[in-house]
Amino acid sequence: MIRRRKPRPGLTLAIGFMMIIAAGTVLLMLPASHQEGVDISLIDALFISTSAVCVTGLTPLDISQTLSTFGSTVLMLLIQAGGLGYAVLAVFFIWIANGRIDFFSGNLLRDSFGADHKINTGRLLRTALTVTIAAELIGAILLFTSFSQEYDLAWALYLSLFHSVSAFNNAGFDLFSTSMIPWNDDPVVLITIALLIITGGIGFLLCGNIAGSIRKKTRIMLHTKIVMVSTLFLIIVGMVLFRFTVDGIDWKNAFFQSVTTRTAGFFSFDQASMSHAAILISVILMFIGASPGGTGGGIKTTSAFAAILASFSLLLGRRPRAFGREIEEDSIMKAFFVIVIAITVLAIALLLLTVFQPEADLETLLFEAVSAFATVGLTLGITPDLTIGSKIVIIALMYLGRVGVMTIIASFARRTEDPVRYIEEKILIG
Repeated sequence: MIRRRKPRPGLTLAIGFMMIIAAGTVLLMLPASHQEGVDISLIDALFISTSAVCVTGLTPLDISQTLSTFGSTVLMLLIQAGGLGYAVLAVFFIWIANGRIDFFSGNLLRDSFGADHKINTGRLLRTALTVTIAAELIGAILLFTSFSQEYDLAWALYLSLFHSVSAFNNAGFDLFSTSMIPWNDDPVVLITIALLIITGGIGFLLCGNIAGSIRKKTRIMLHTKIVMVSTLFLIIVGMVLFRFTVDGIDWKNAFFQSVTTRTAGFFSFDQASMSHAAILISVILMFIGASPGGTGGGIKTTSAFAAILASFSLLLGRRPRAFGREIEEDSIMKAFFVIVIAITVLAIALLLLTVFQPEADLETLLFEAVSAFATVGLTLGITPDLTIGSKIVIIALMYLGRVGVMTIIASFARRTEDPVRYIEEKILIG
């Protein structure tokens, strides 16, 4: 009897996201998803579905003027599915059906979060679901206190839930046409959205580690320390830089911009009005993005931290170490690999965009490409004017950014042990 080999977890994840995107495209094409008298083309439905599942937020259409309540509910469910991830949903239903998590499902869940294989998958699944439900409910309640002052009870409740889900999953979709601009003087809305973005972006592994340390069952991992320090550093530095490079912005909106630029896509002022310096700062923050195992994108804070630390350690002639621990060589190599691949993908995409959008300036296209790949969703206003070719490029970037280039490469790569050891020799660098 020939035993069928199960597909690799990475390939399963990649296909799973494709299936959800395809289902979302079909649902968004239904007449019930559109407002009266509005039609959505196949490419736009695919674009919006990909953007939702990949928790990006870029859209060629004004969602508030295009989708019906049914359509926006479909969008919210796609955001939730994309934020939690195909693996969490699949493993959850397997767990419900079988009462346990088998070996393959456990590997699928770990790989989706980039977790070590020593991690307890049942605990990881419970943490992901608990944090998601708790954060979104608390966020919805806080947002309702502001939205209920402007809208009737039922619509205020719906808006609160939709934007809480969108913020926690770092999606950036809104039902106001102008994102958070109408609320840029409301600290409750801005701070609630920002905290939801941060909570979703720091990763479920970190939340589980902190919860375990509070119960004194686990120690604070090096990963947790790096994520917390990196996140805090990027938020503070970004806030200060935006405060002095964006005309007329106050501290709370500078804080909001620093948080949302990392991977969420909400905005509280017109992004097209930013100075060249502010745009460059935004591109850098978007490229770095959130942290592993969460709902955000980018190369991740840990990759940036490891690469920078390794570079300075090389200059100082010592091994890379942080918080009293040495960082293993494999992690350093992966960090540089992620960065190099990300730059390569963006360079190819930018080249294609300049071909498909010859009238657009390079700065605008670079901003759009990085925003898509880092699953941020911010734009300088070019998204509605994208050609079909450009939309396909952006769709591919959003998909690669959410699933992860490493995940896709690992799905097809086969590890082989080279029986031959070669003599090492130095080459000139720099």
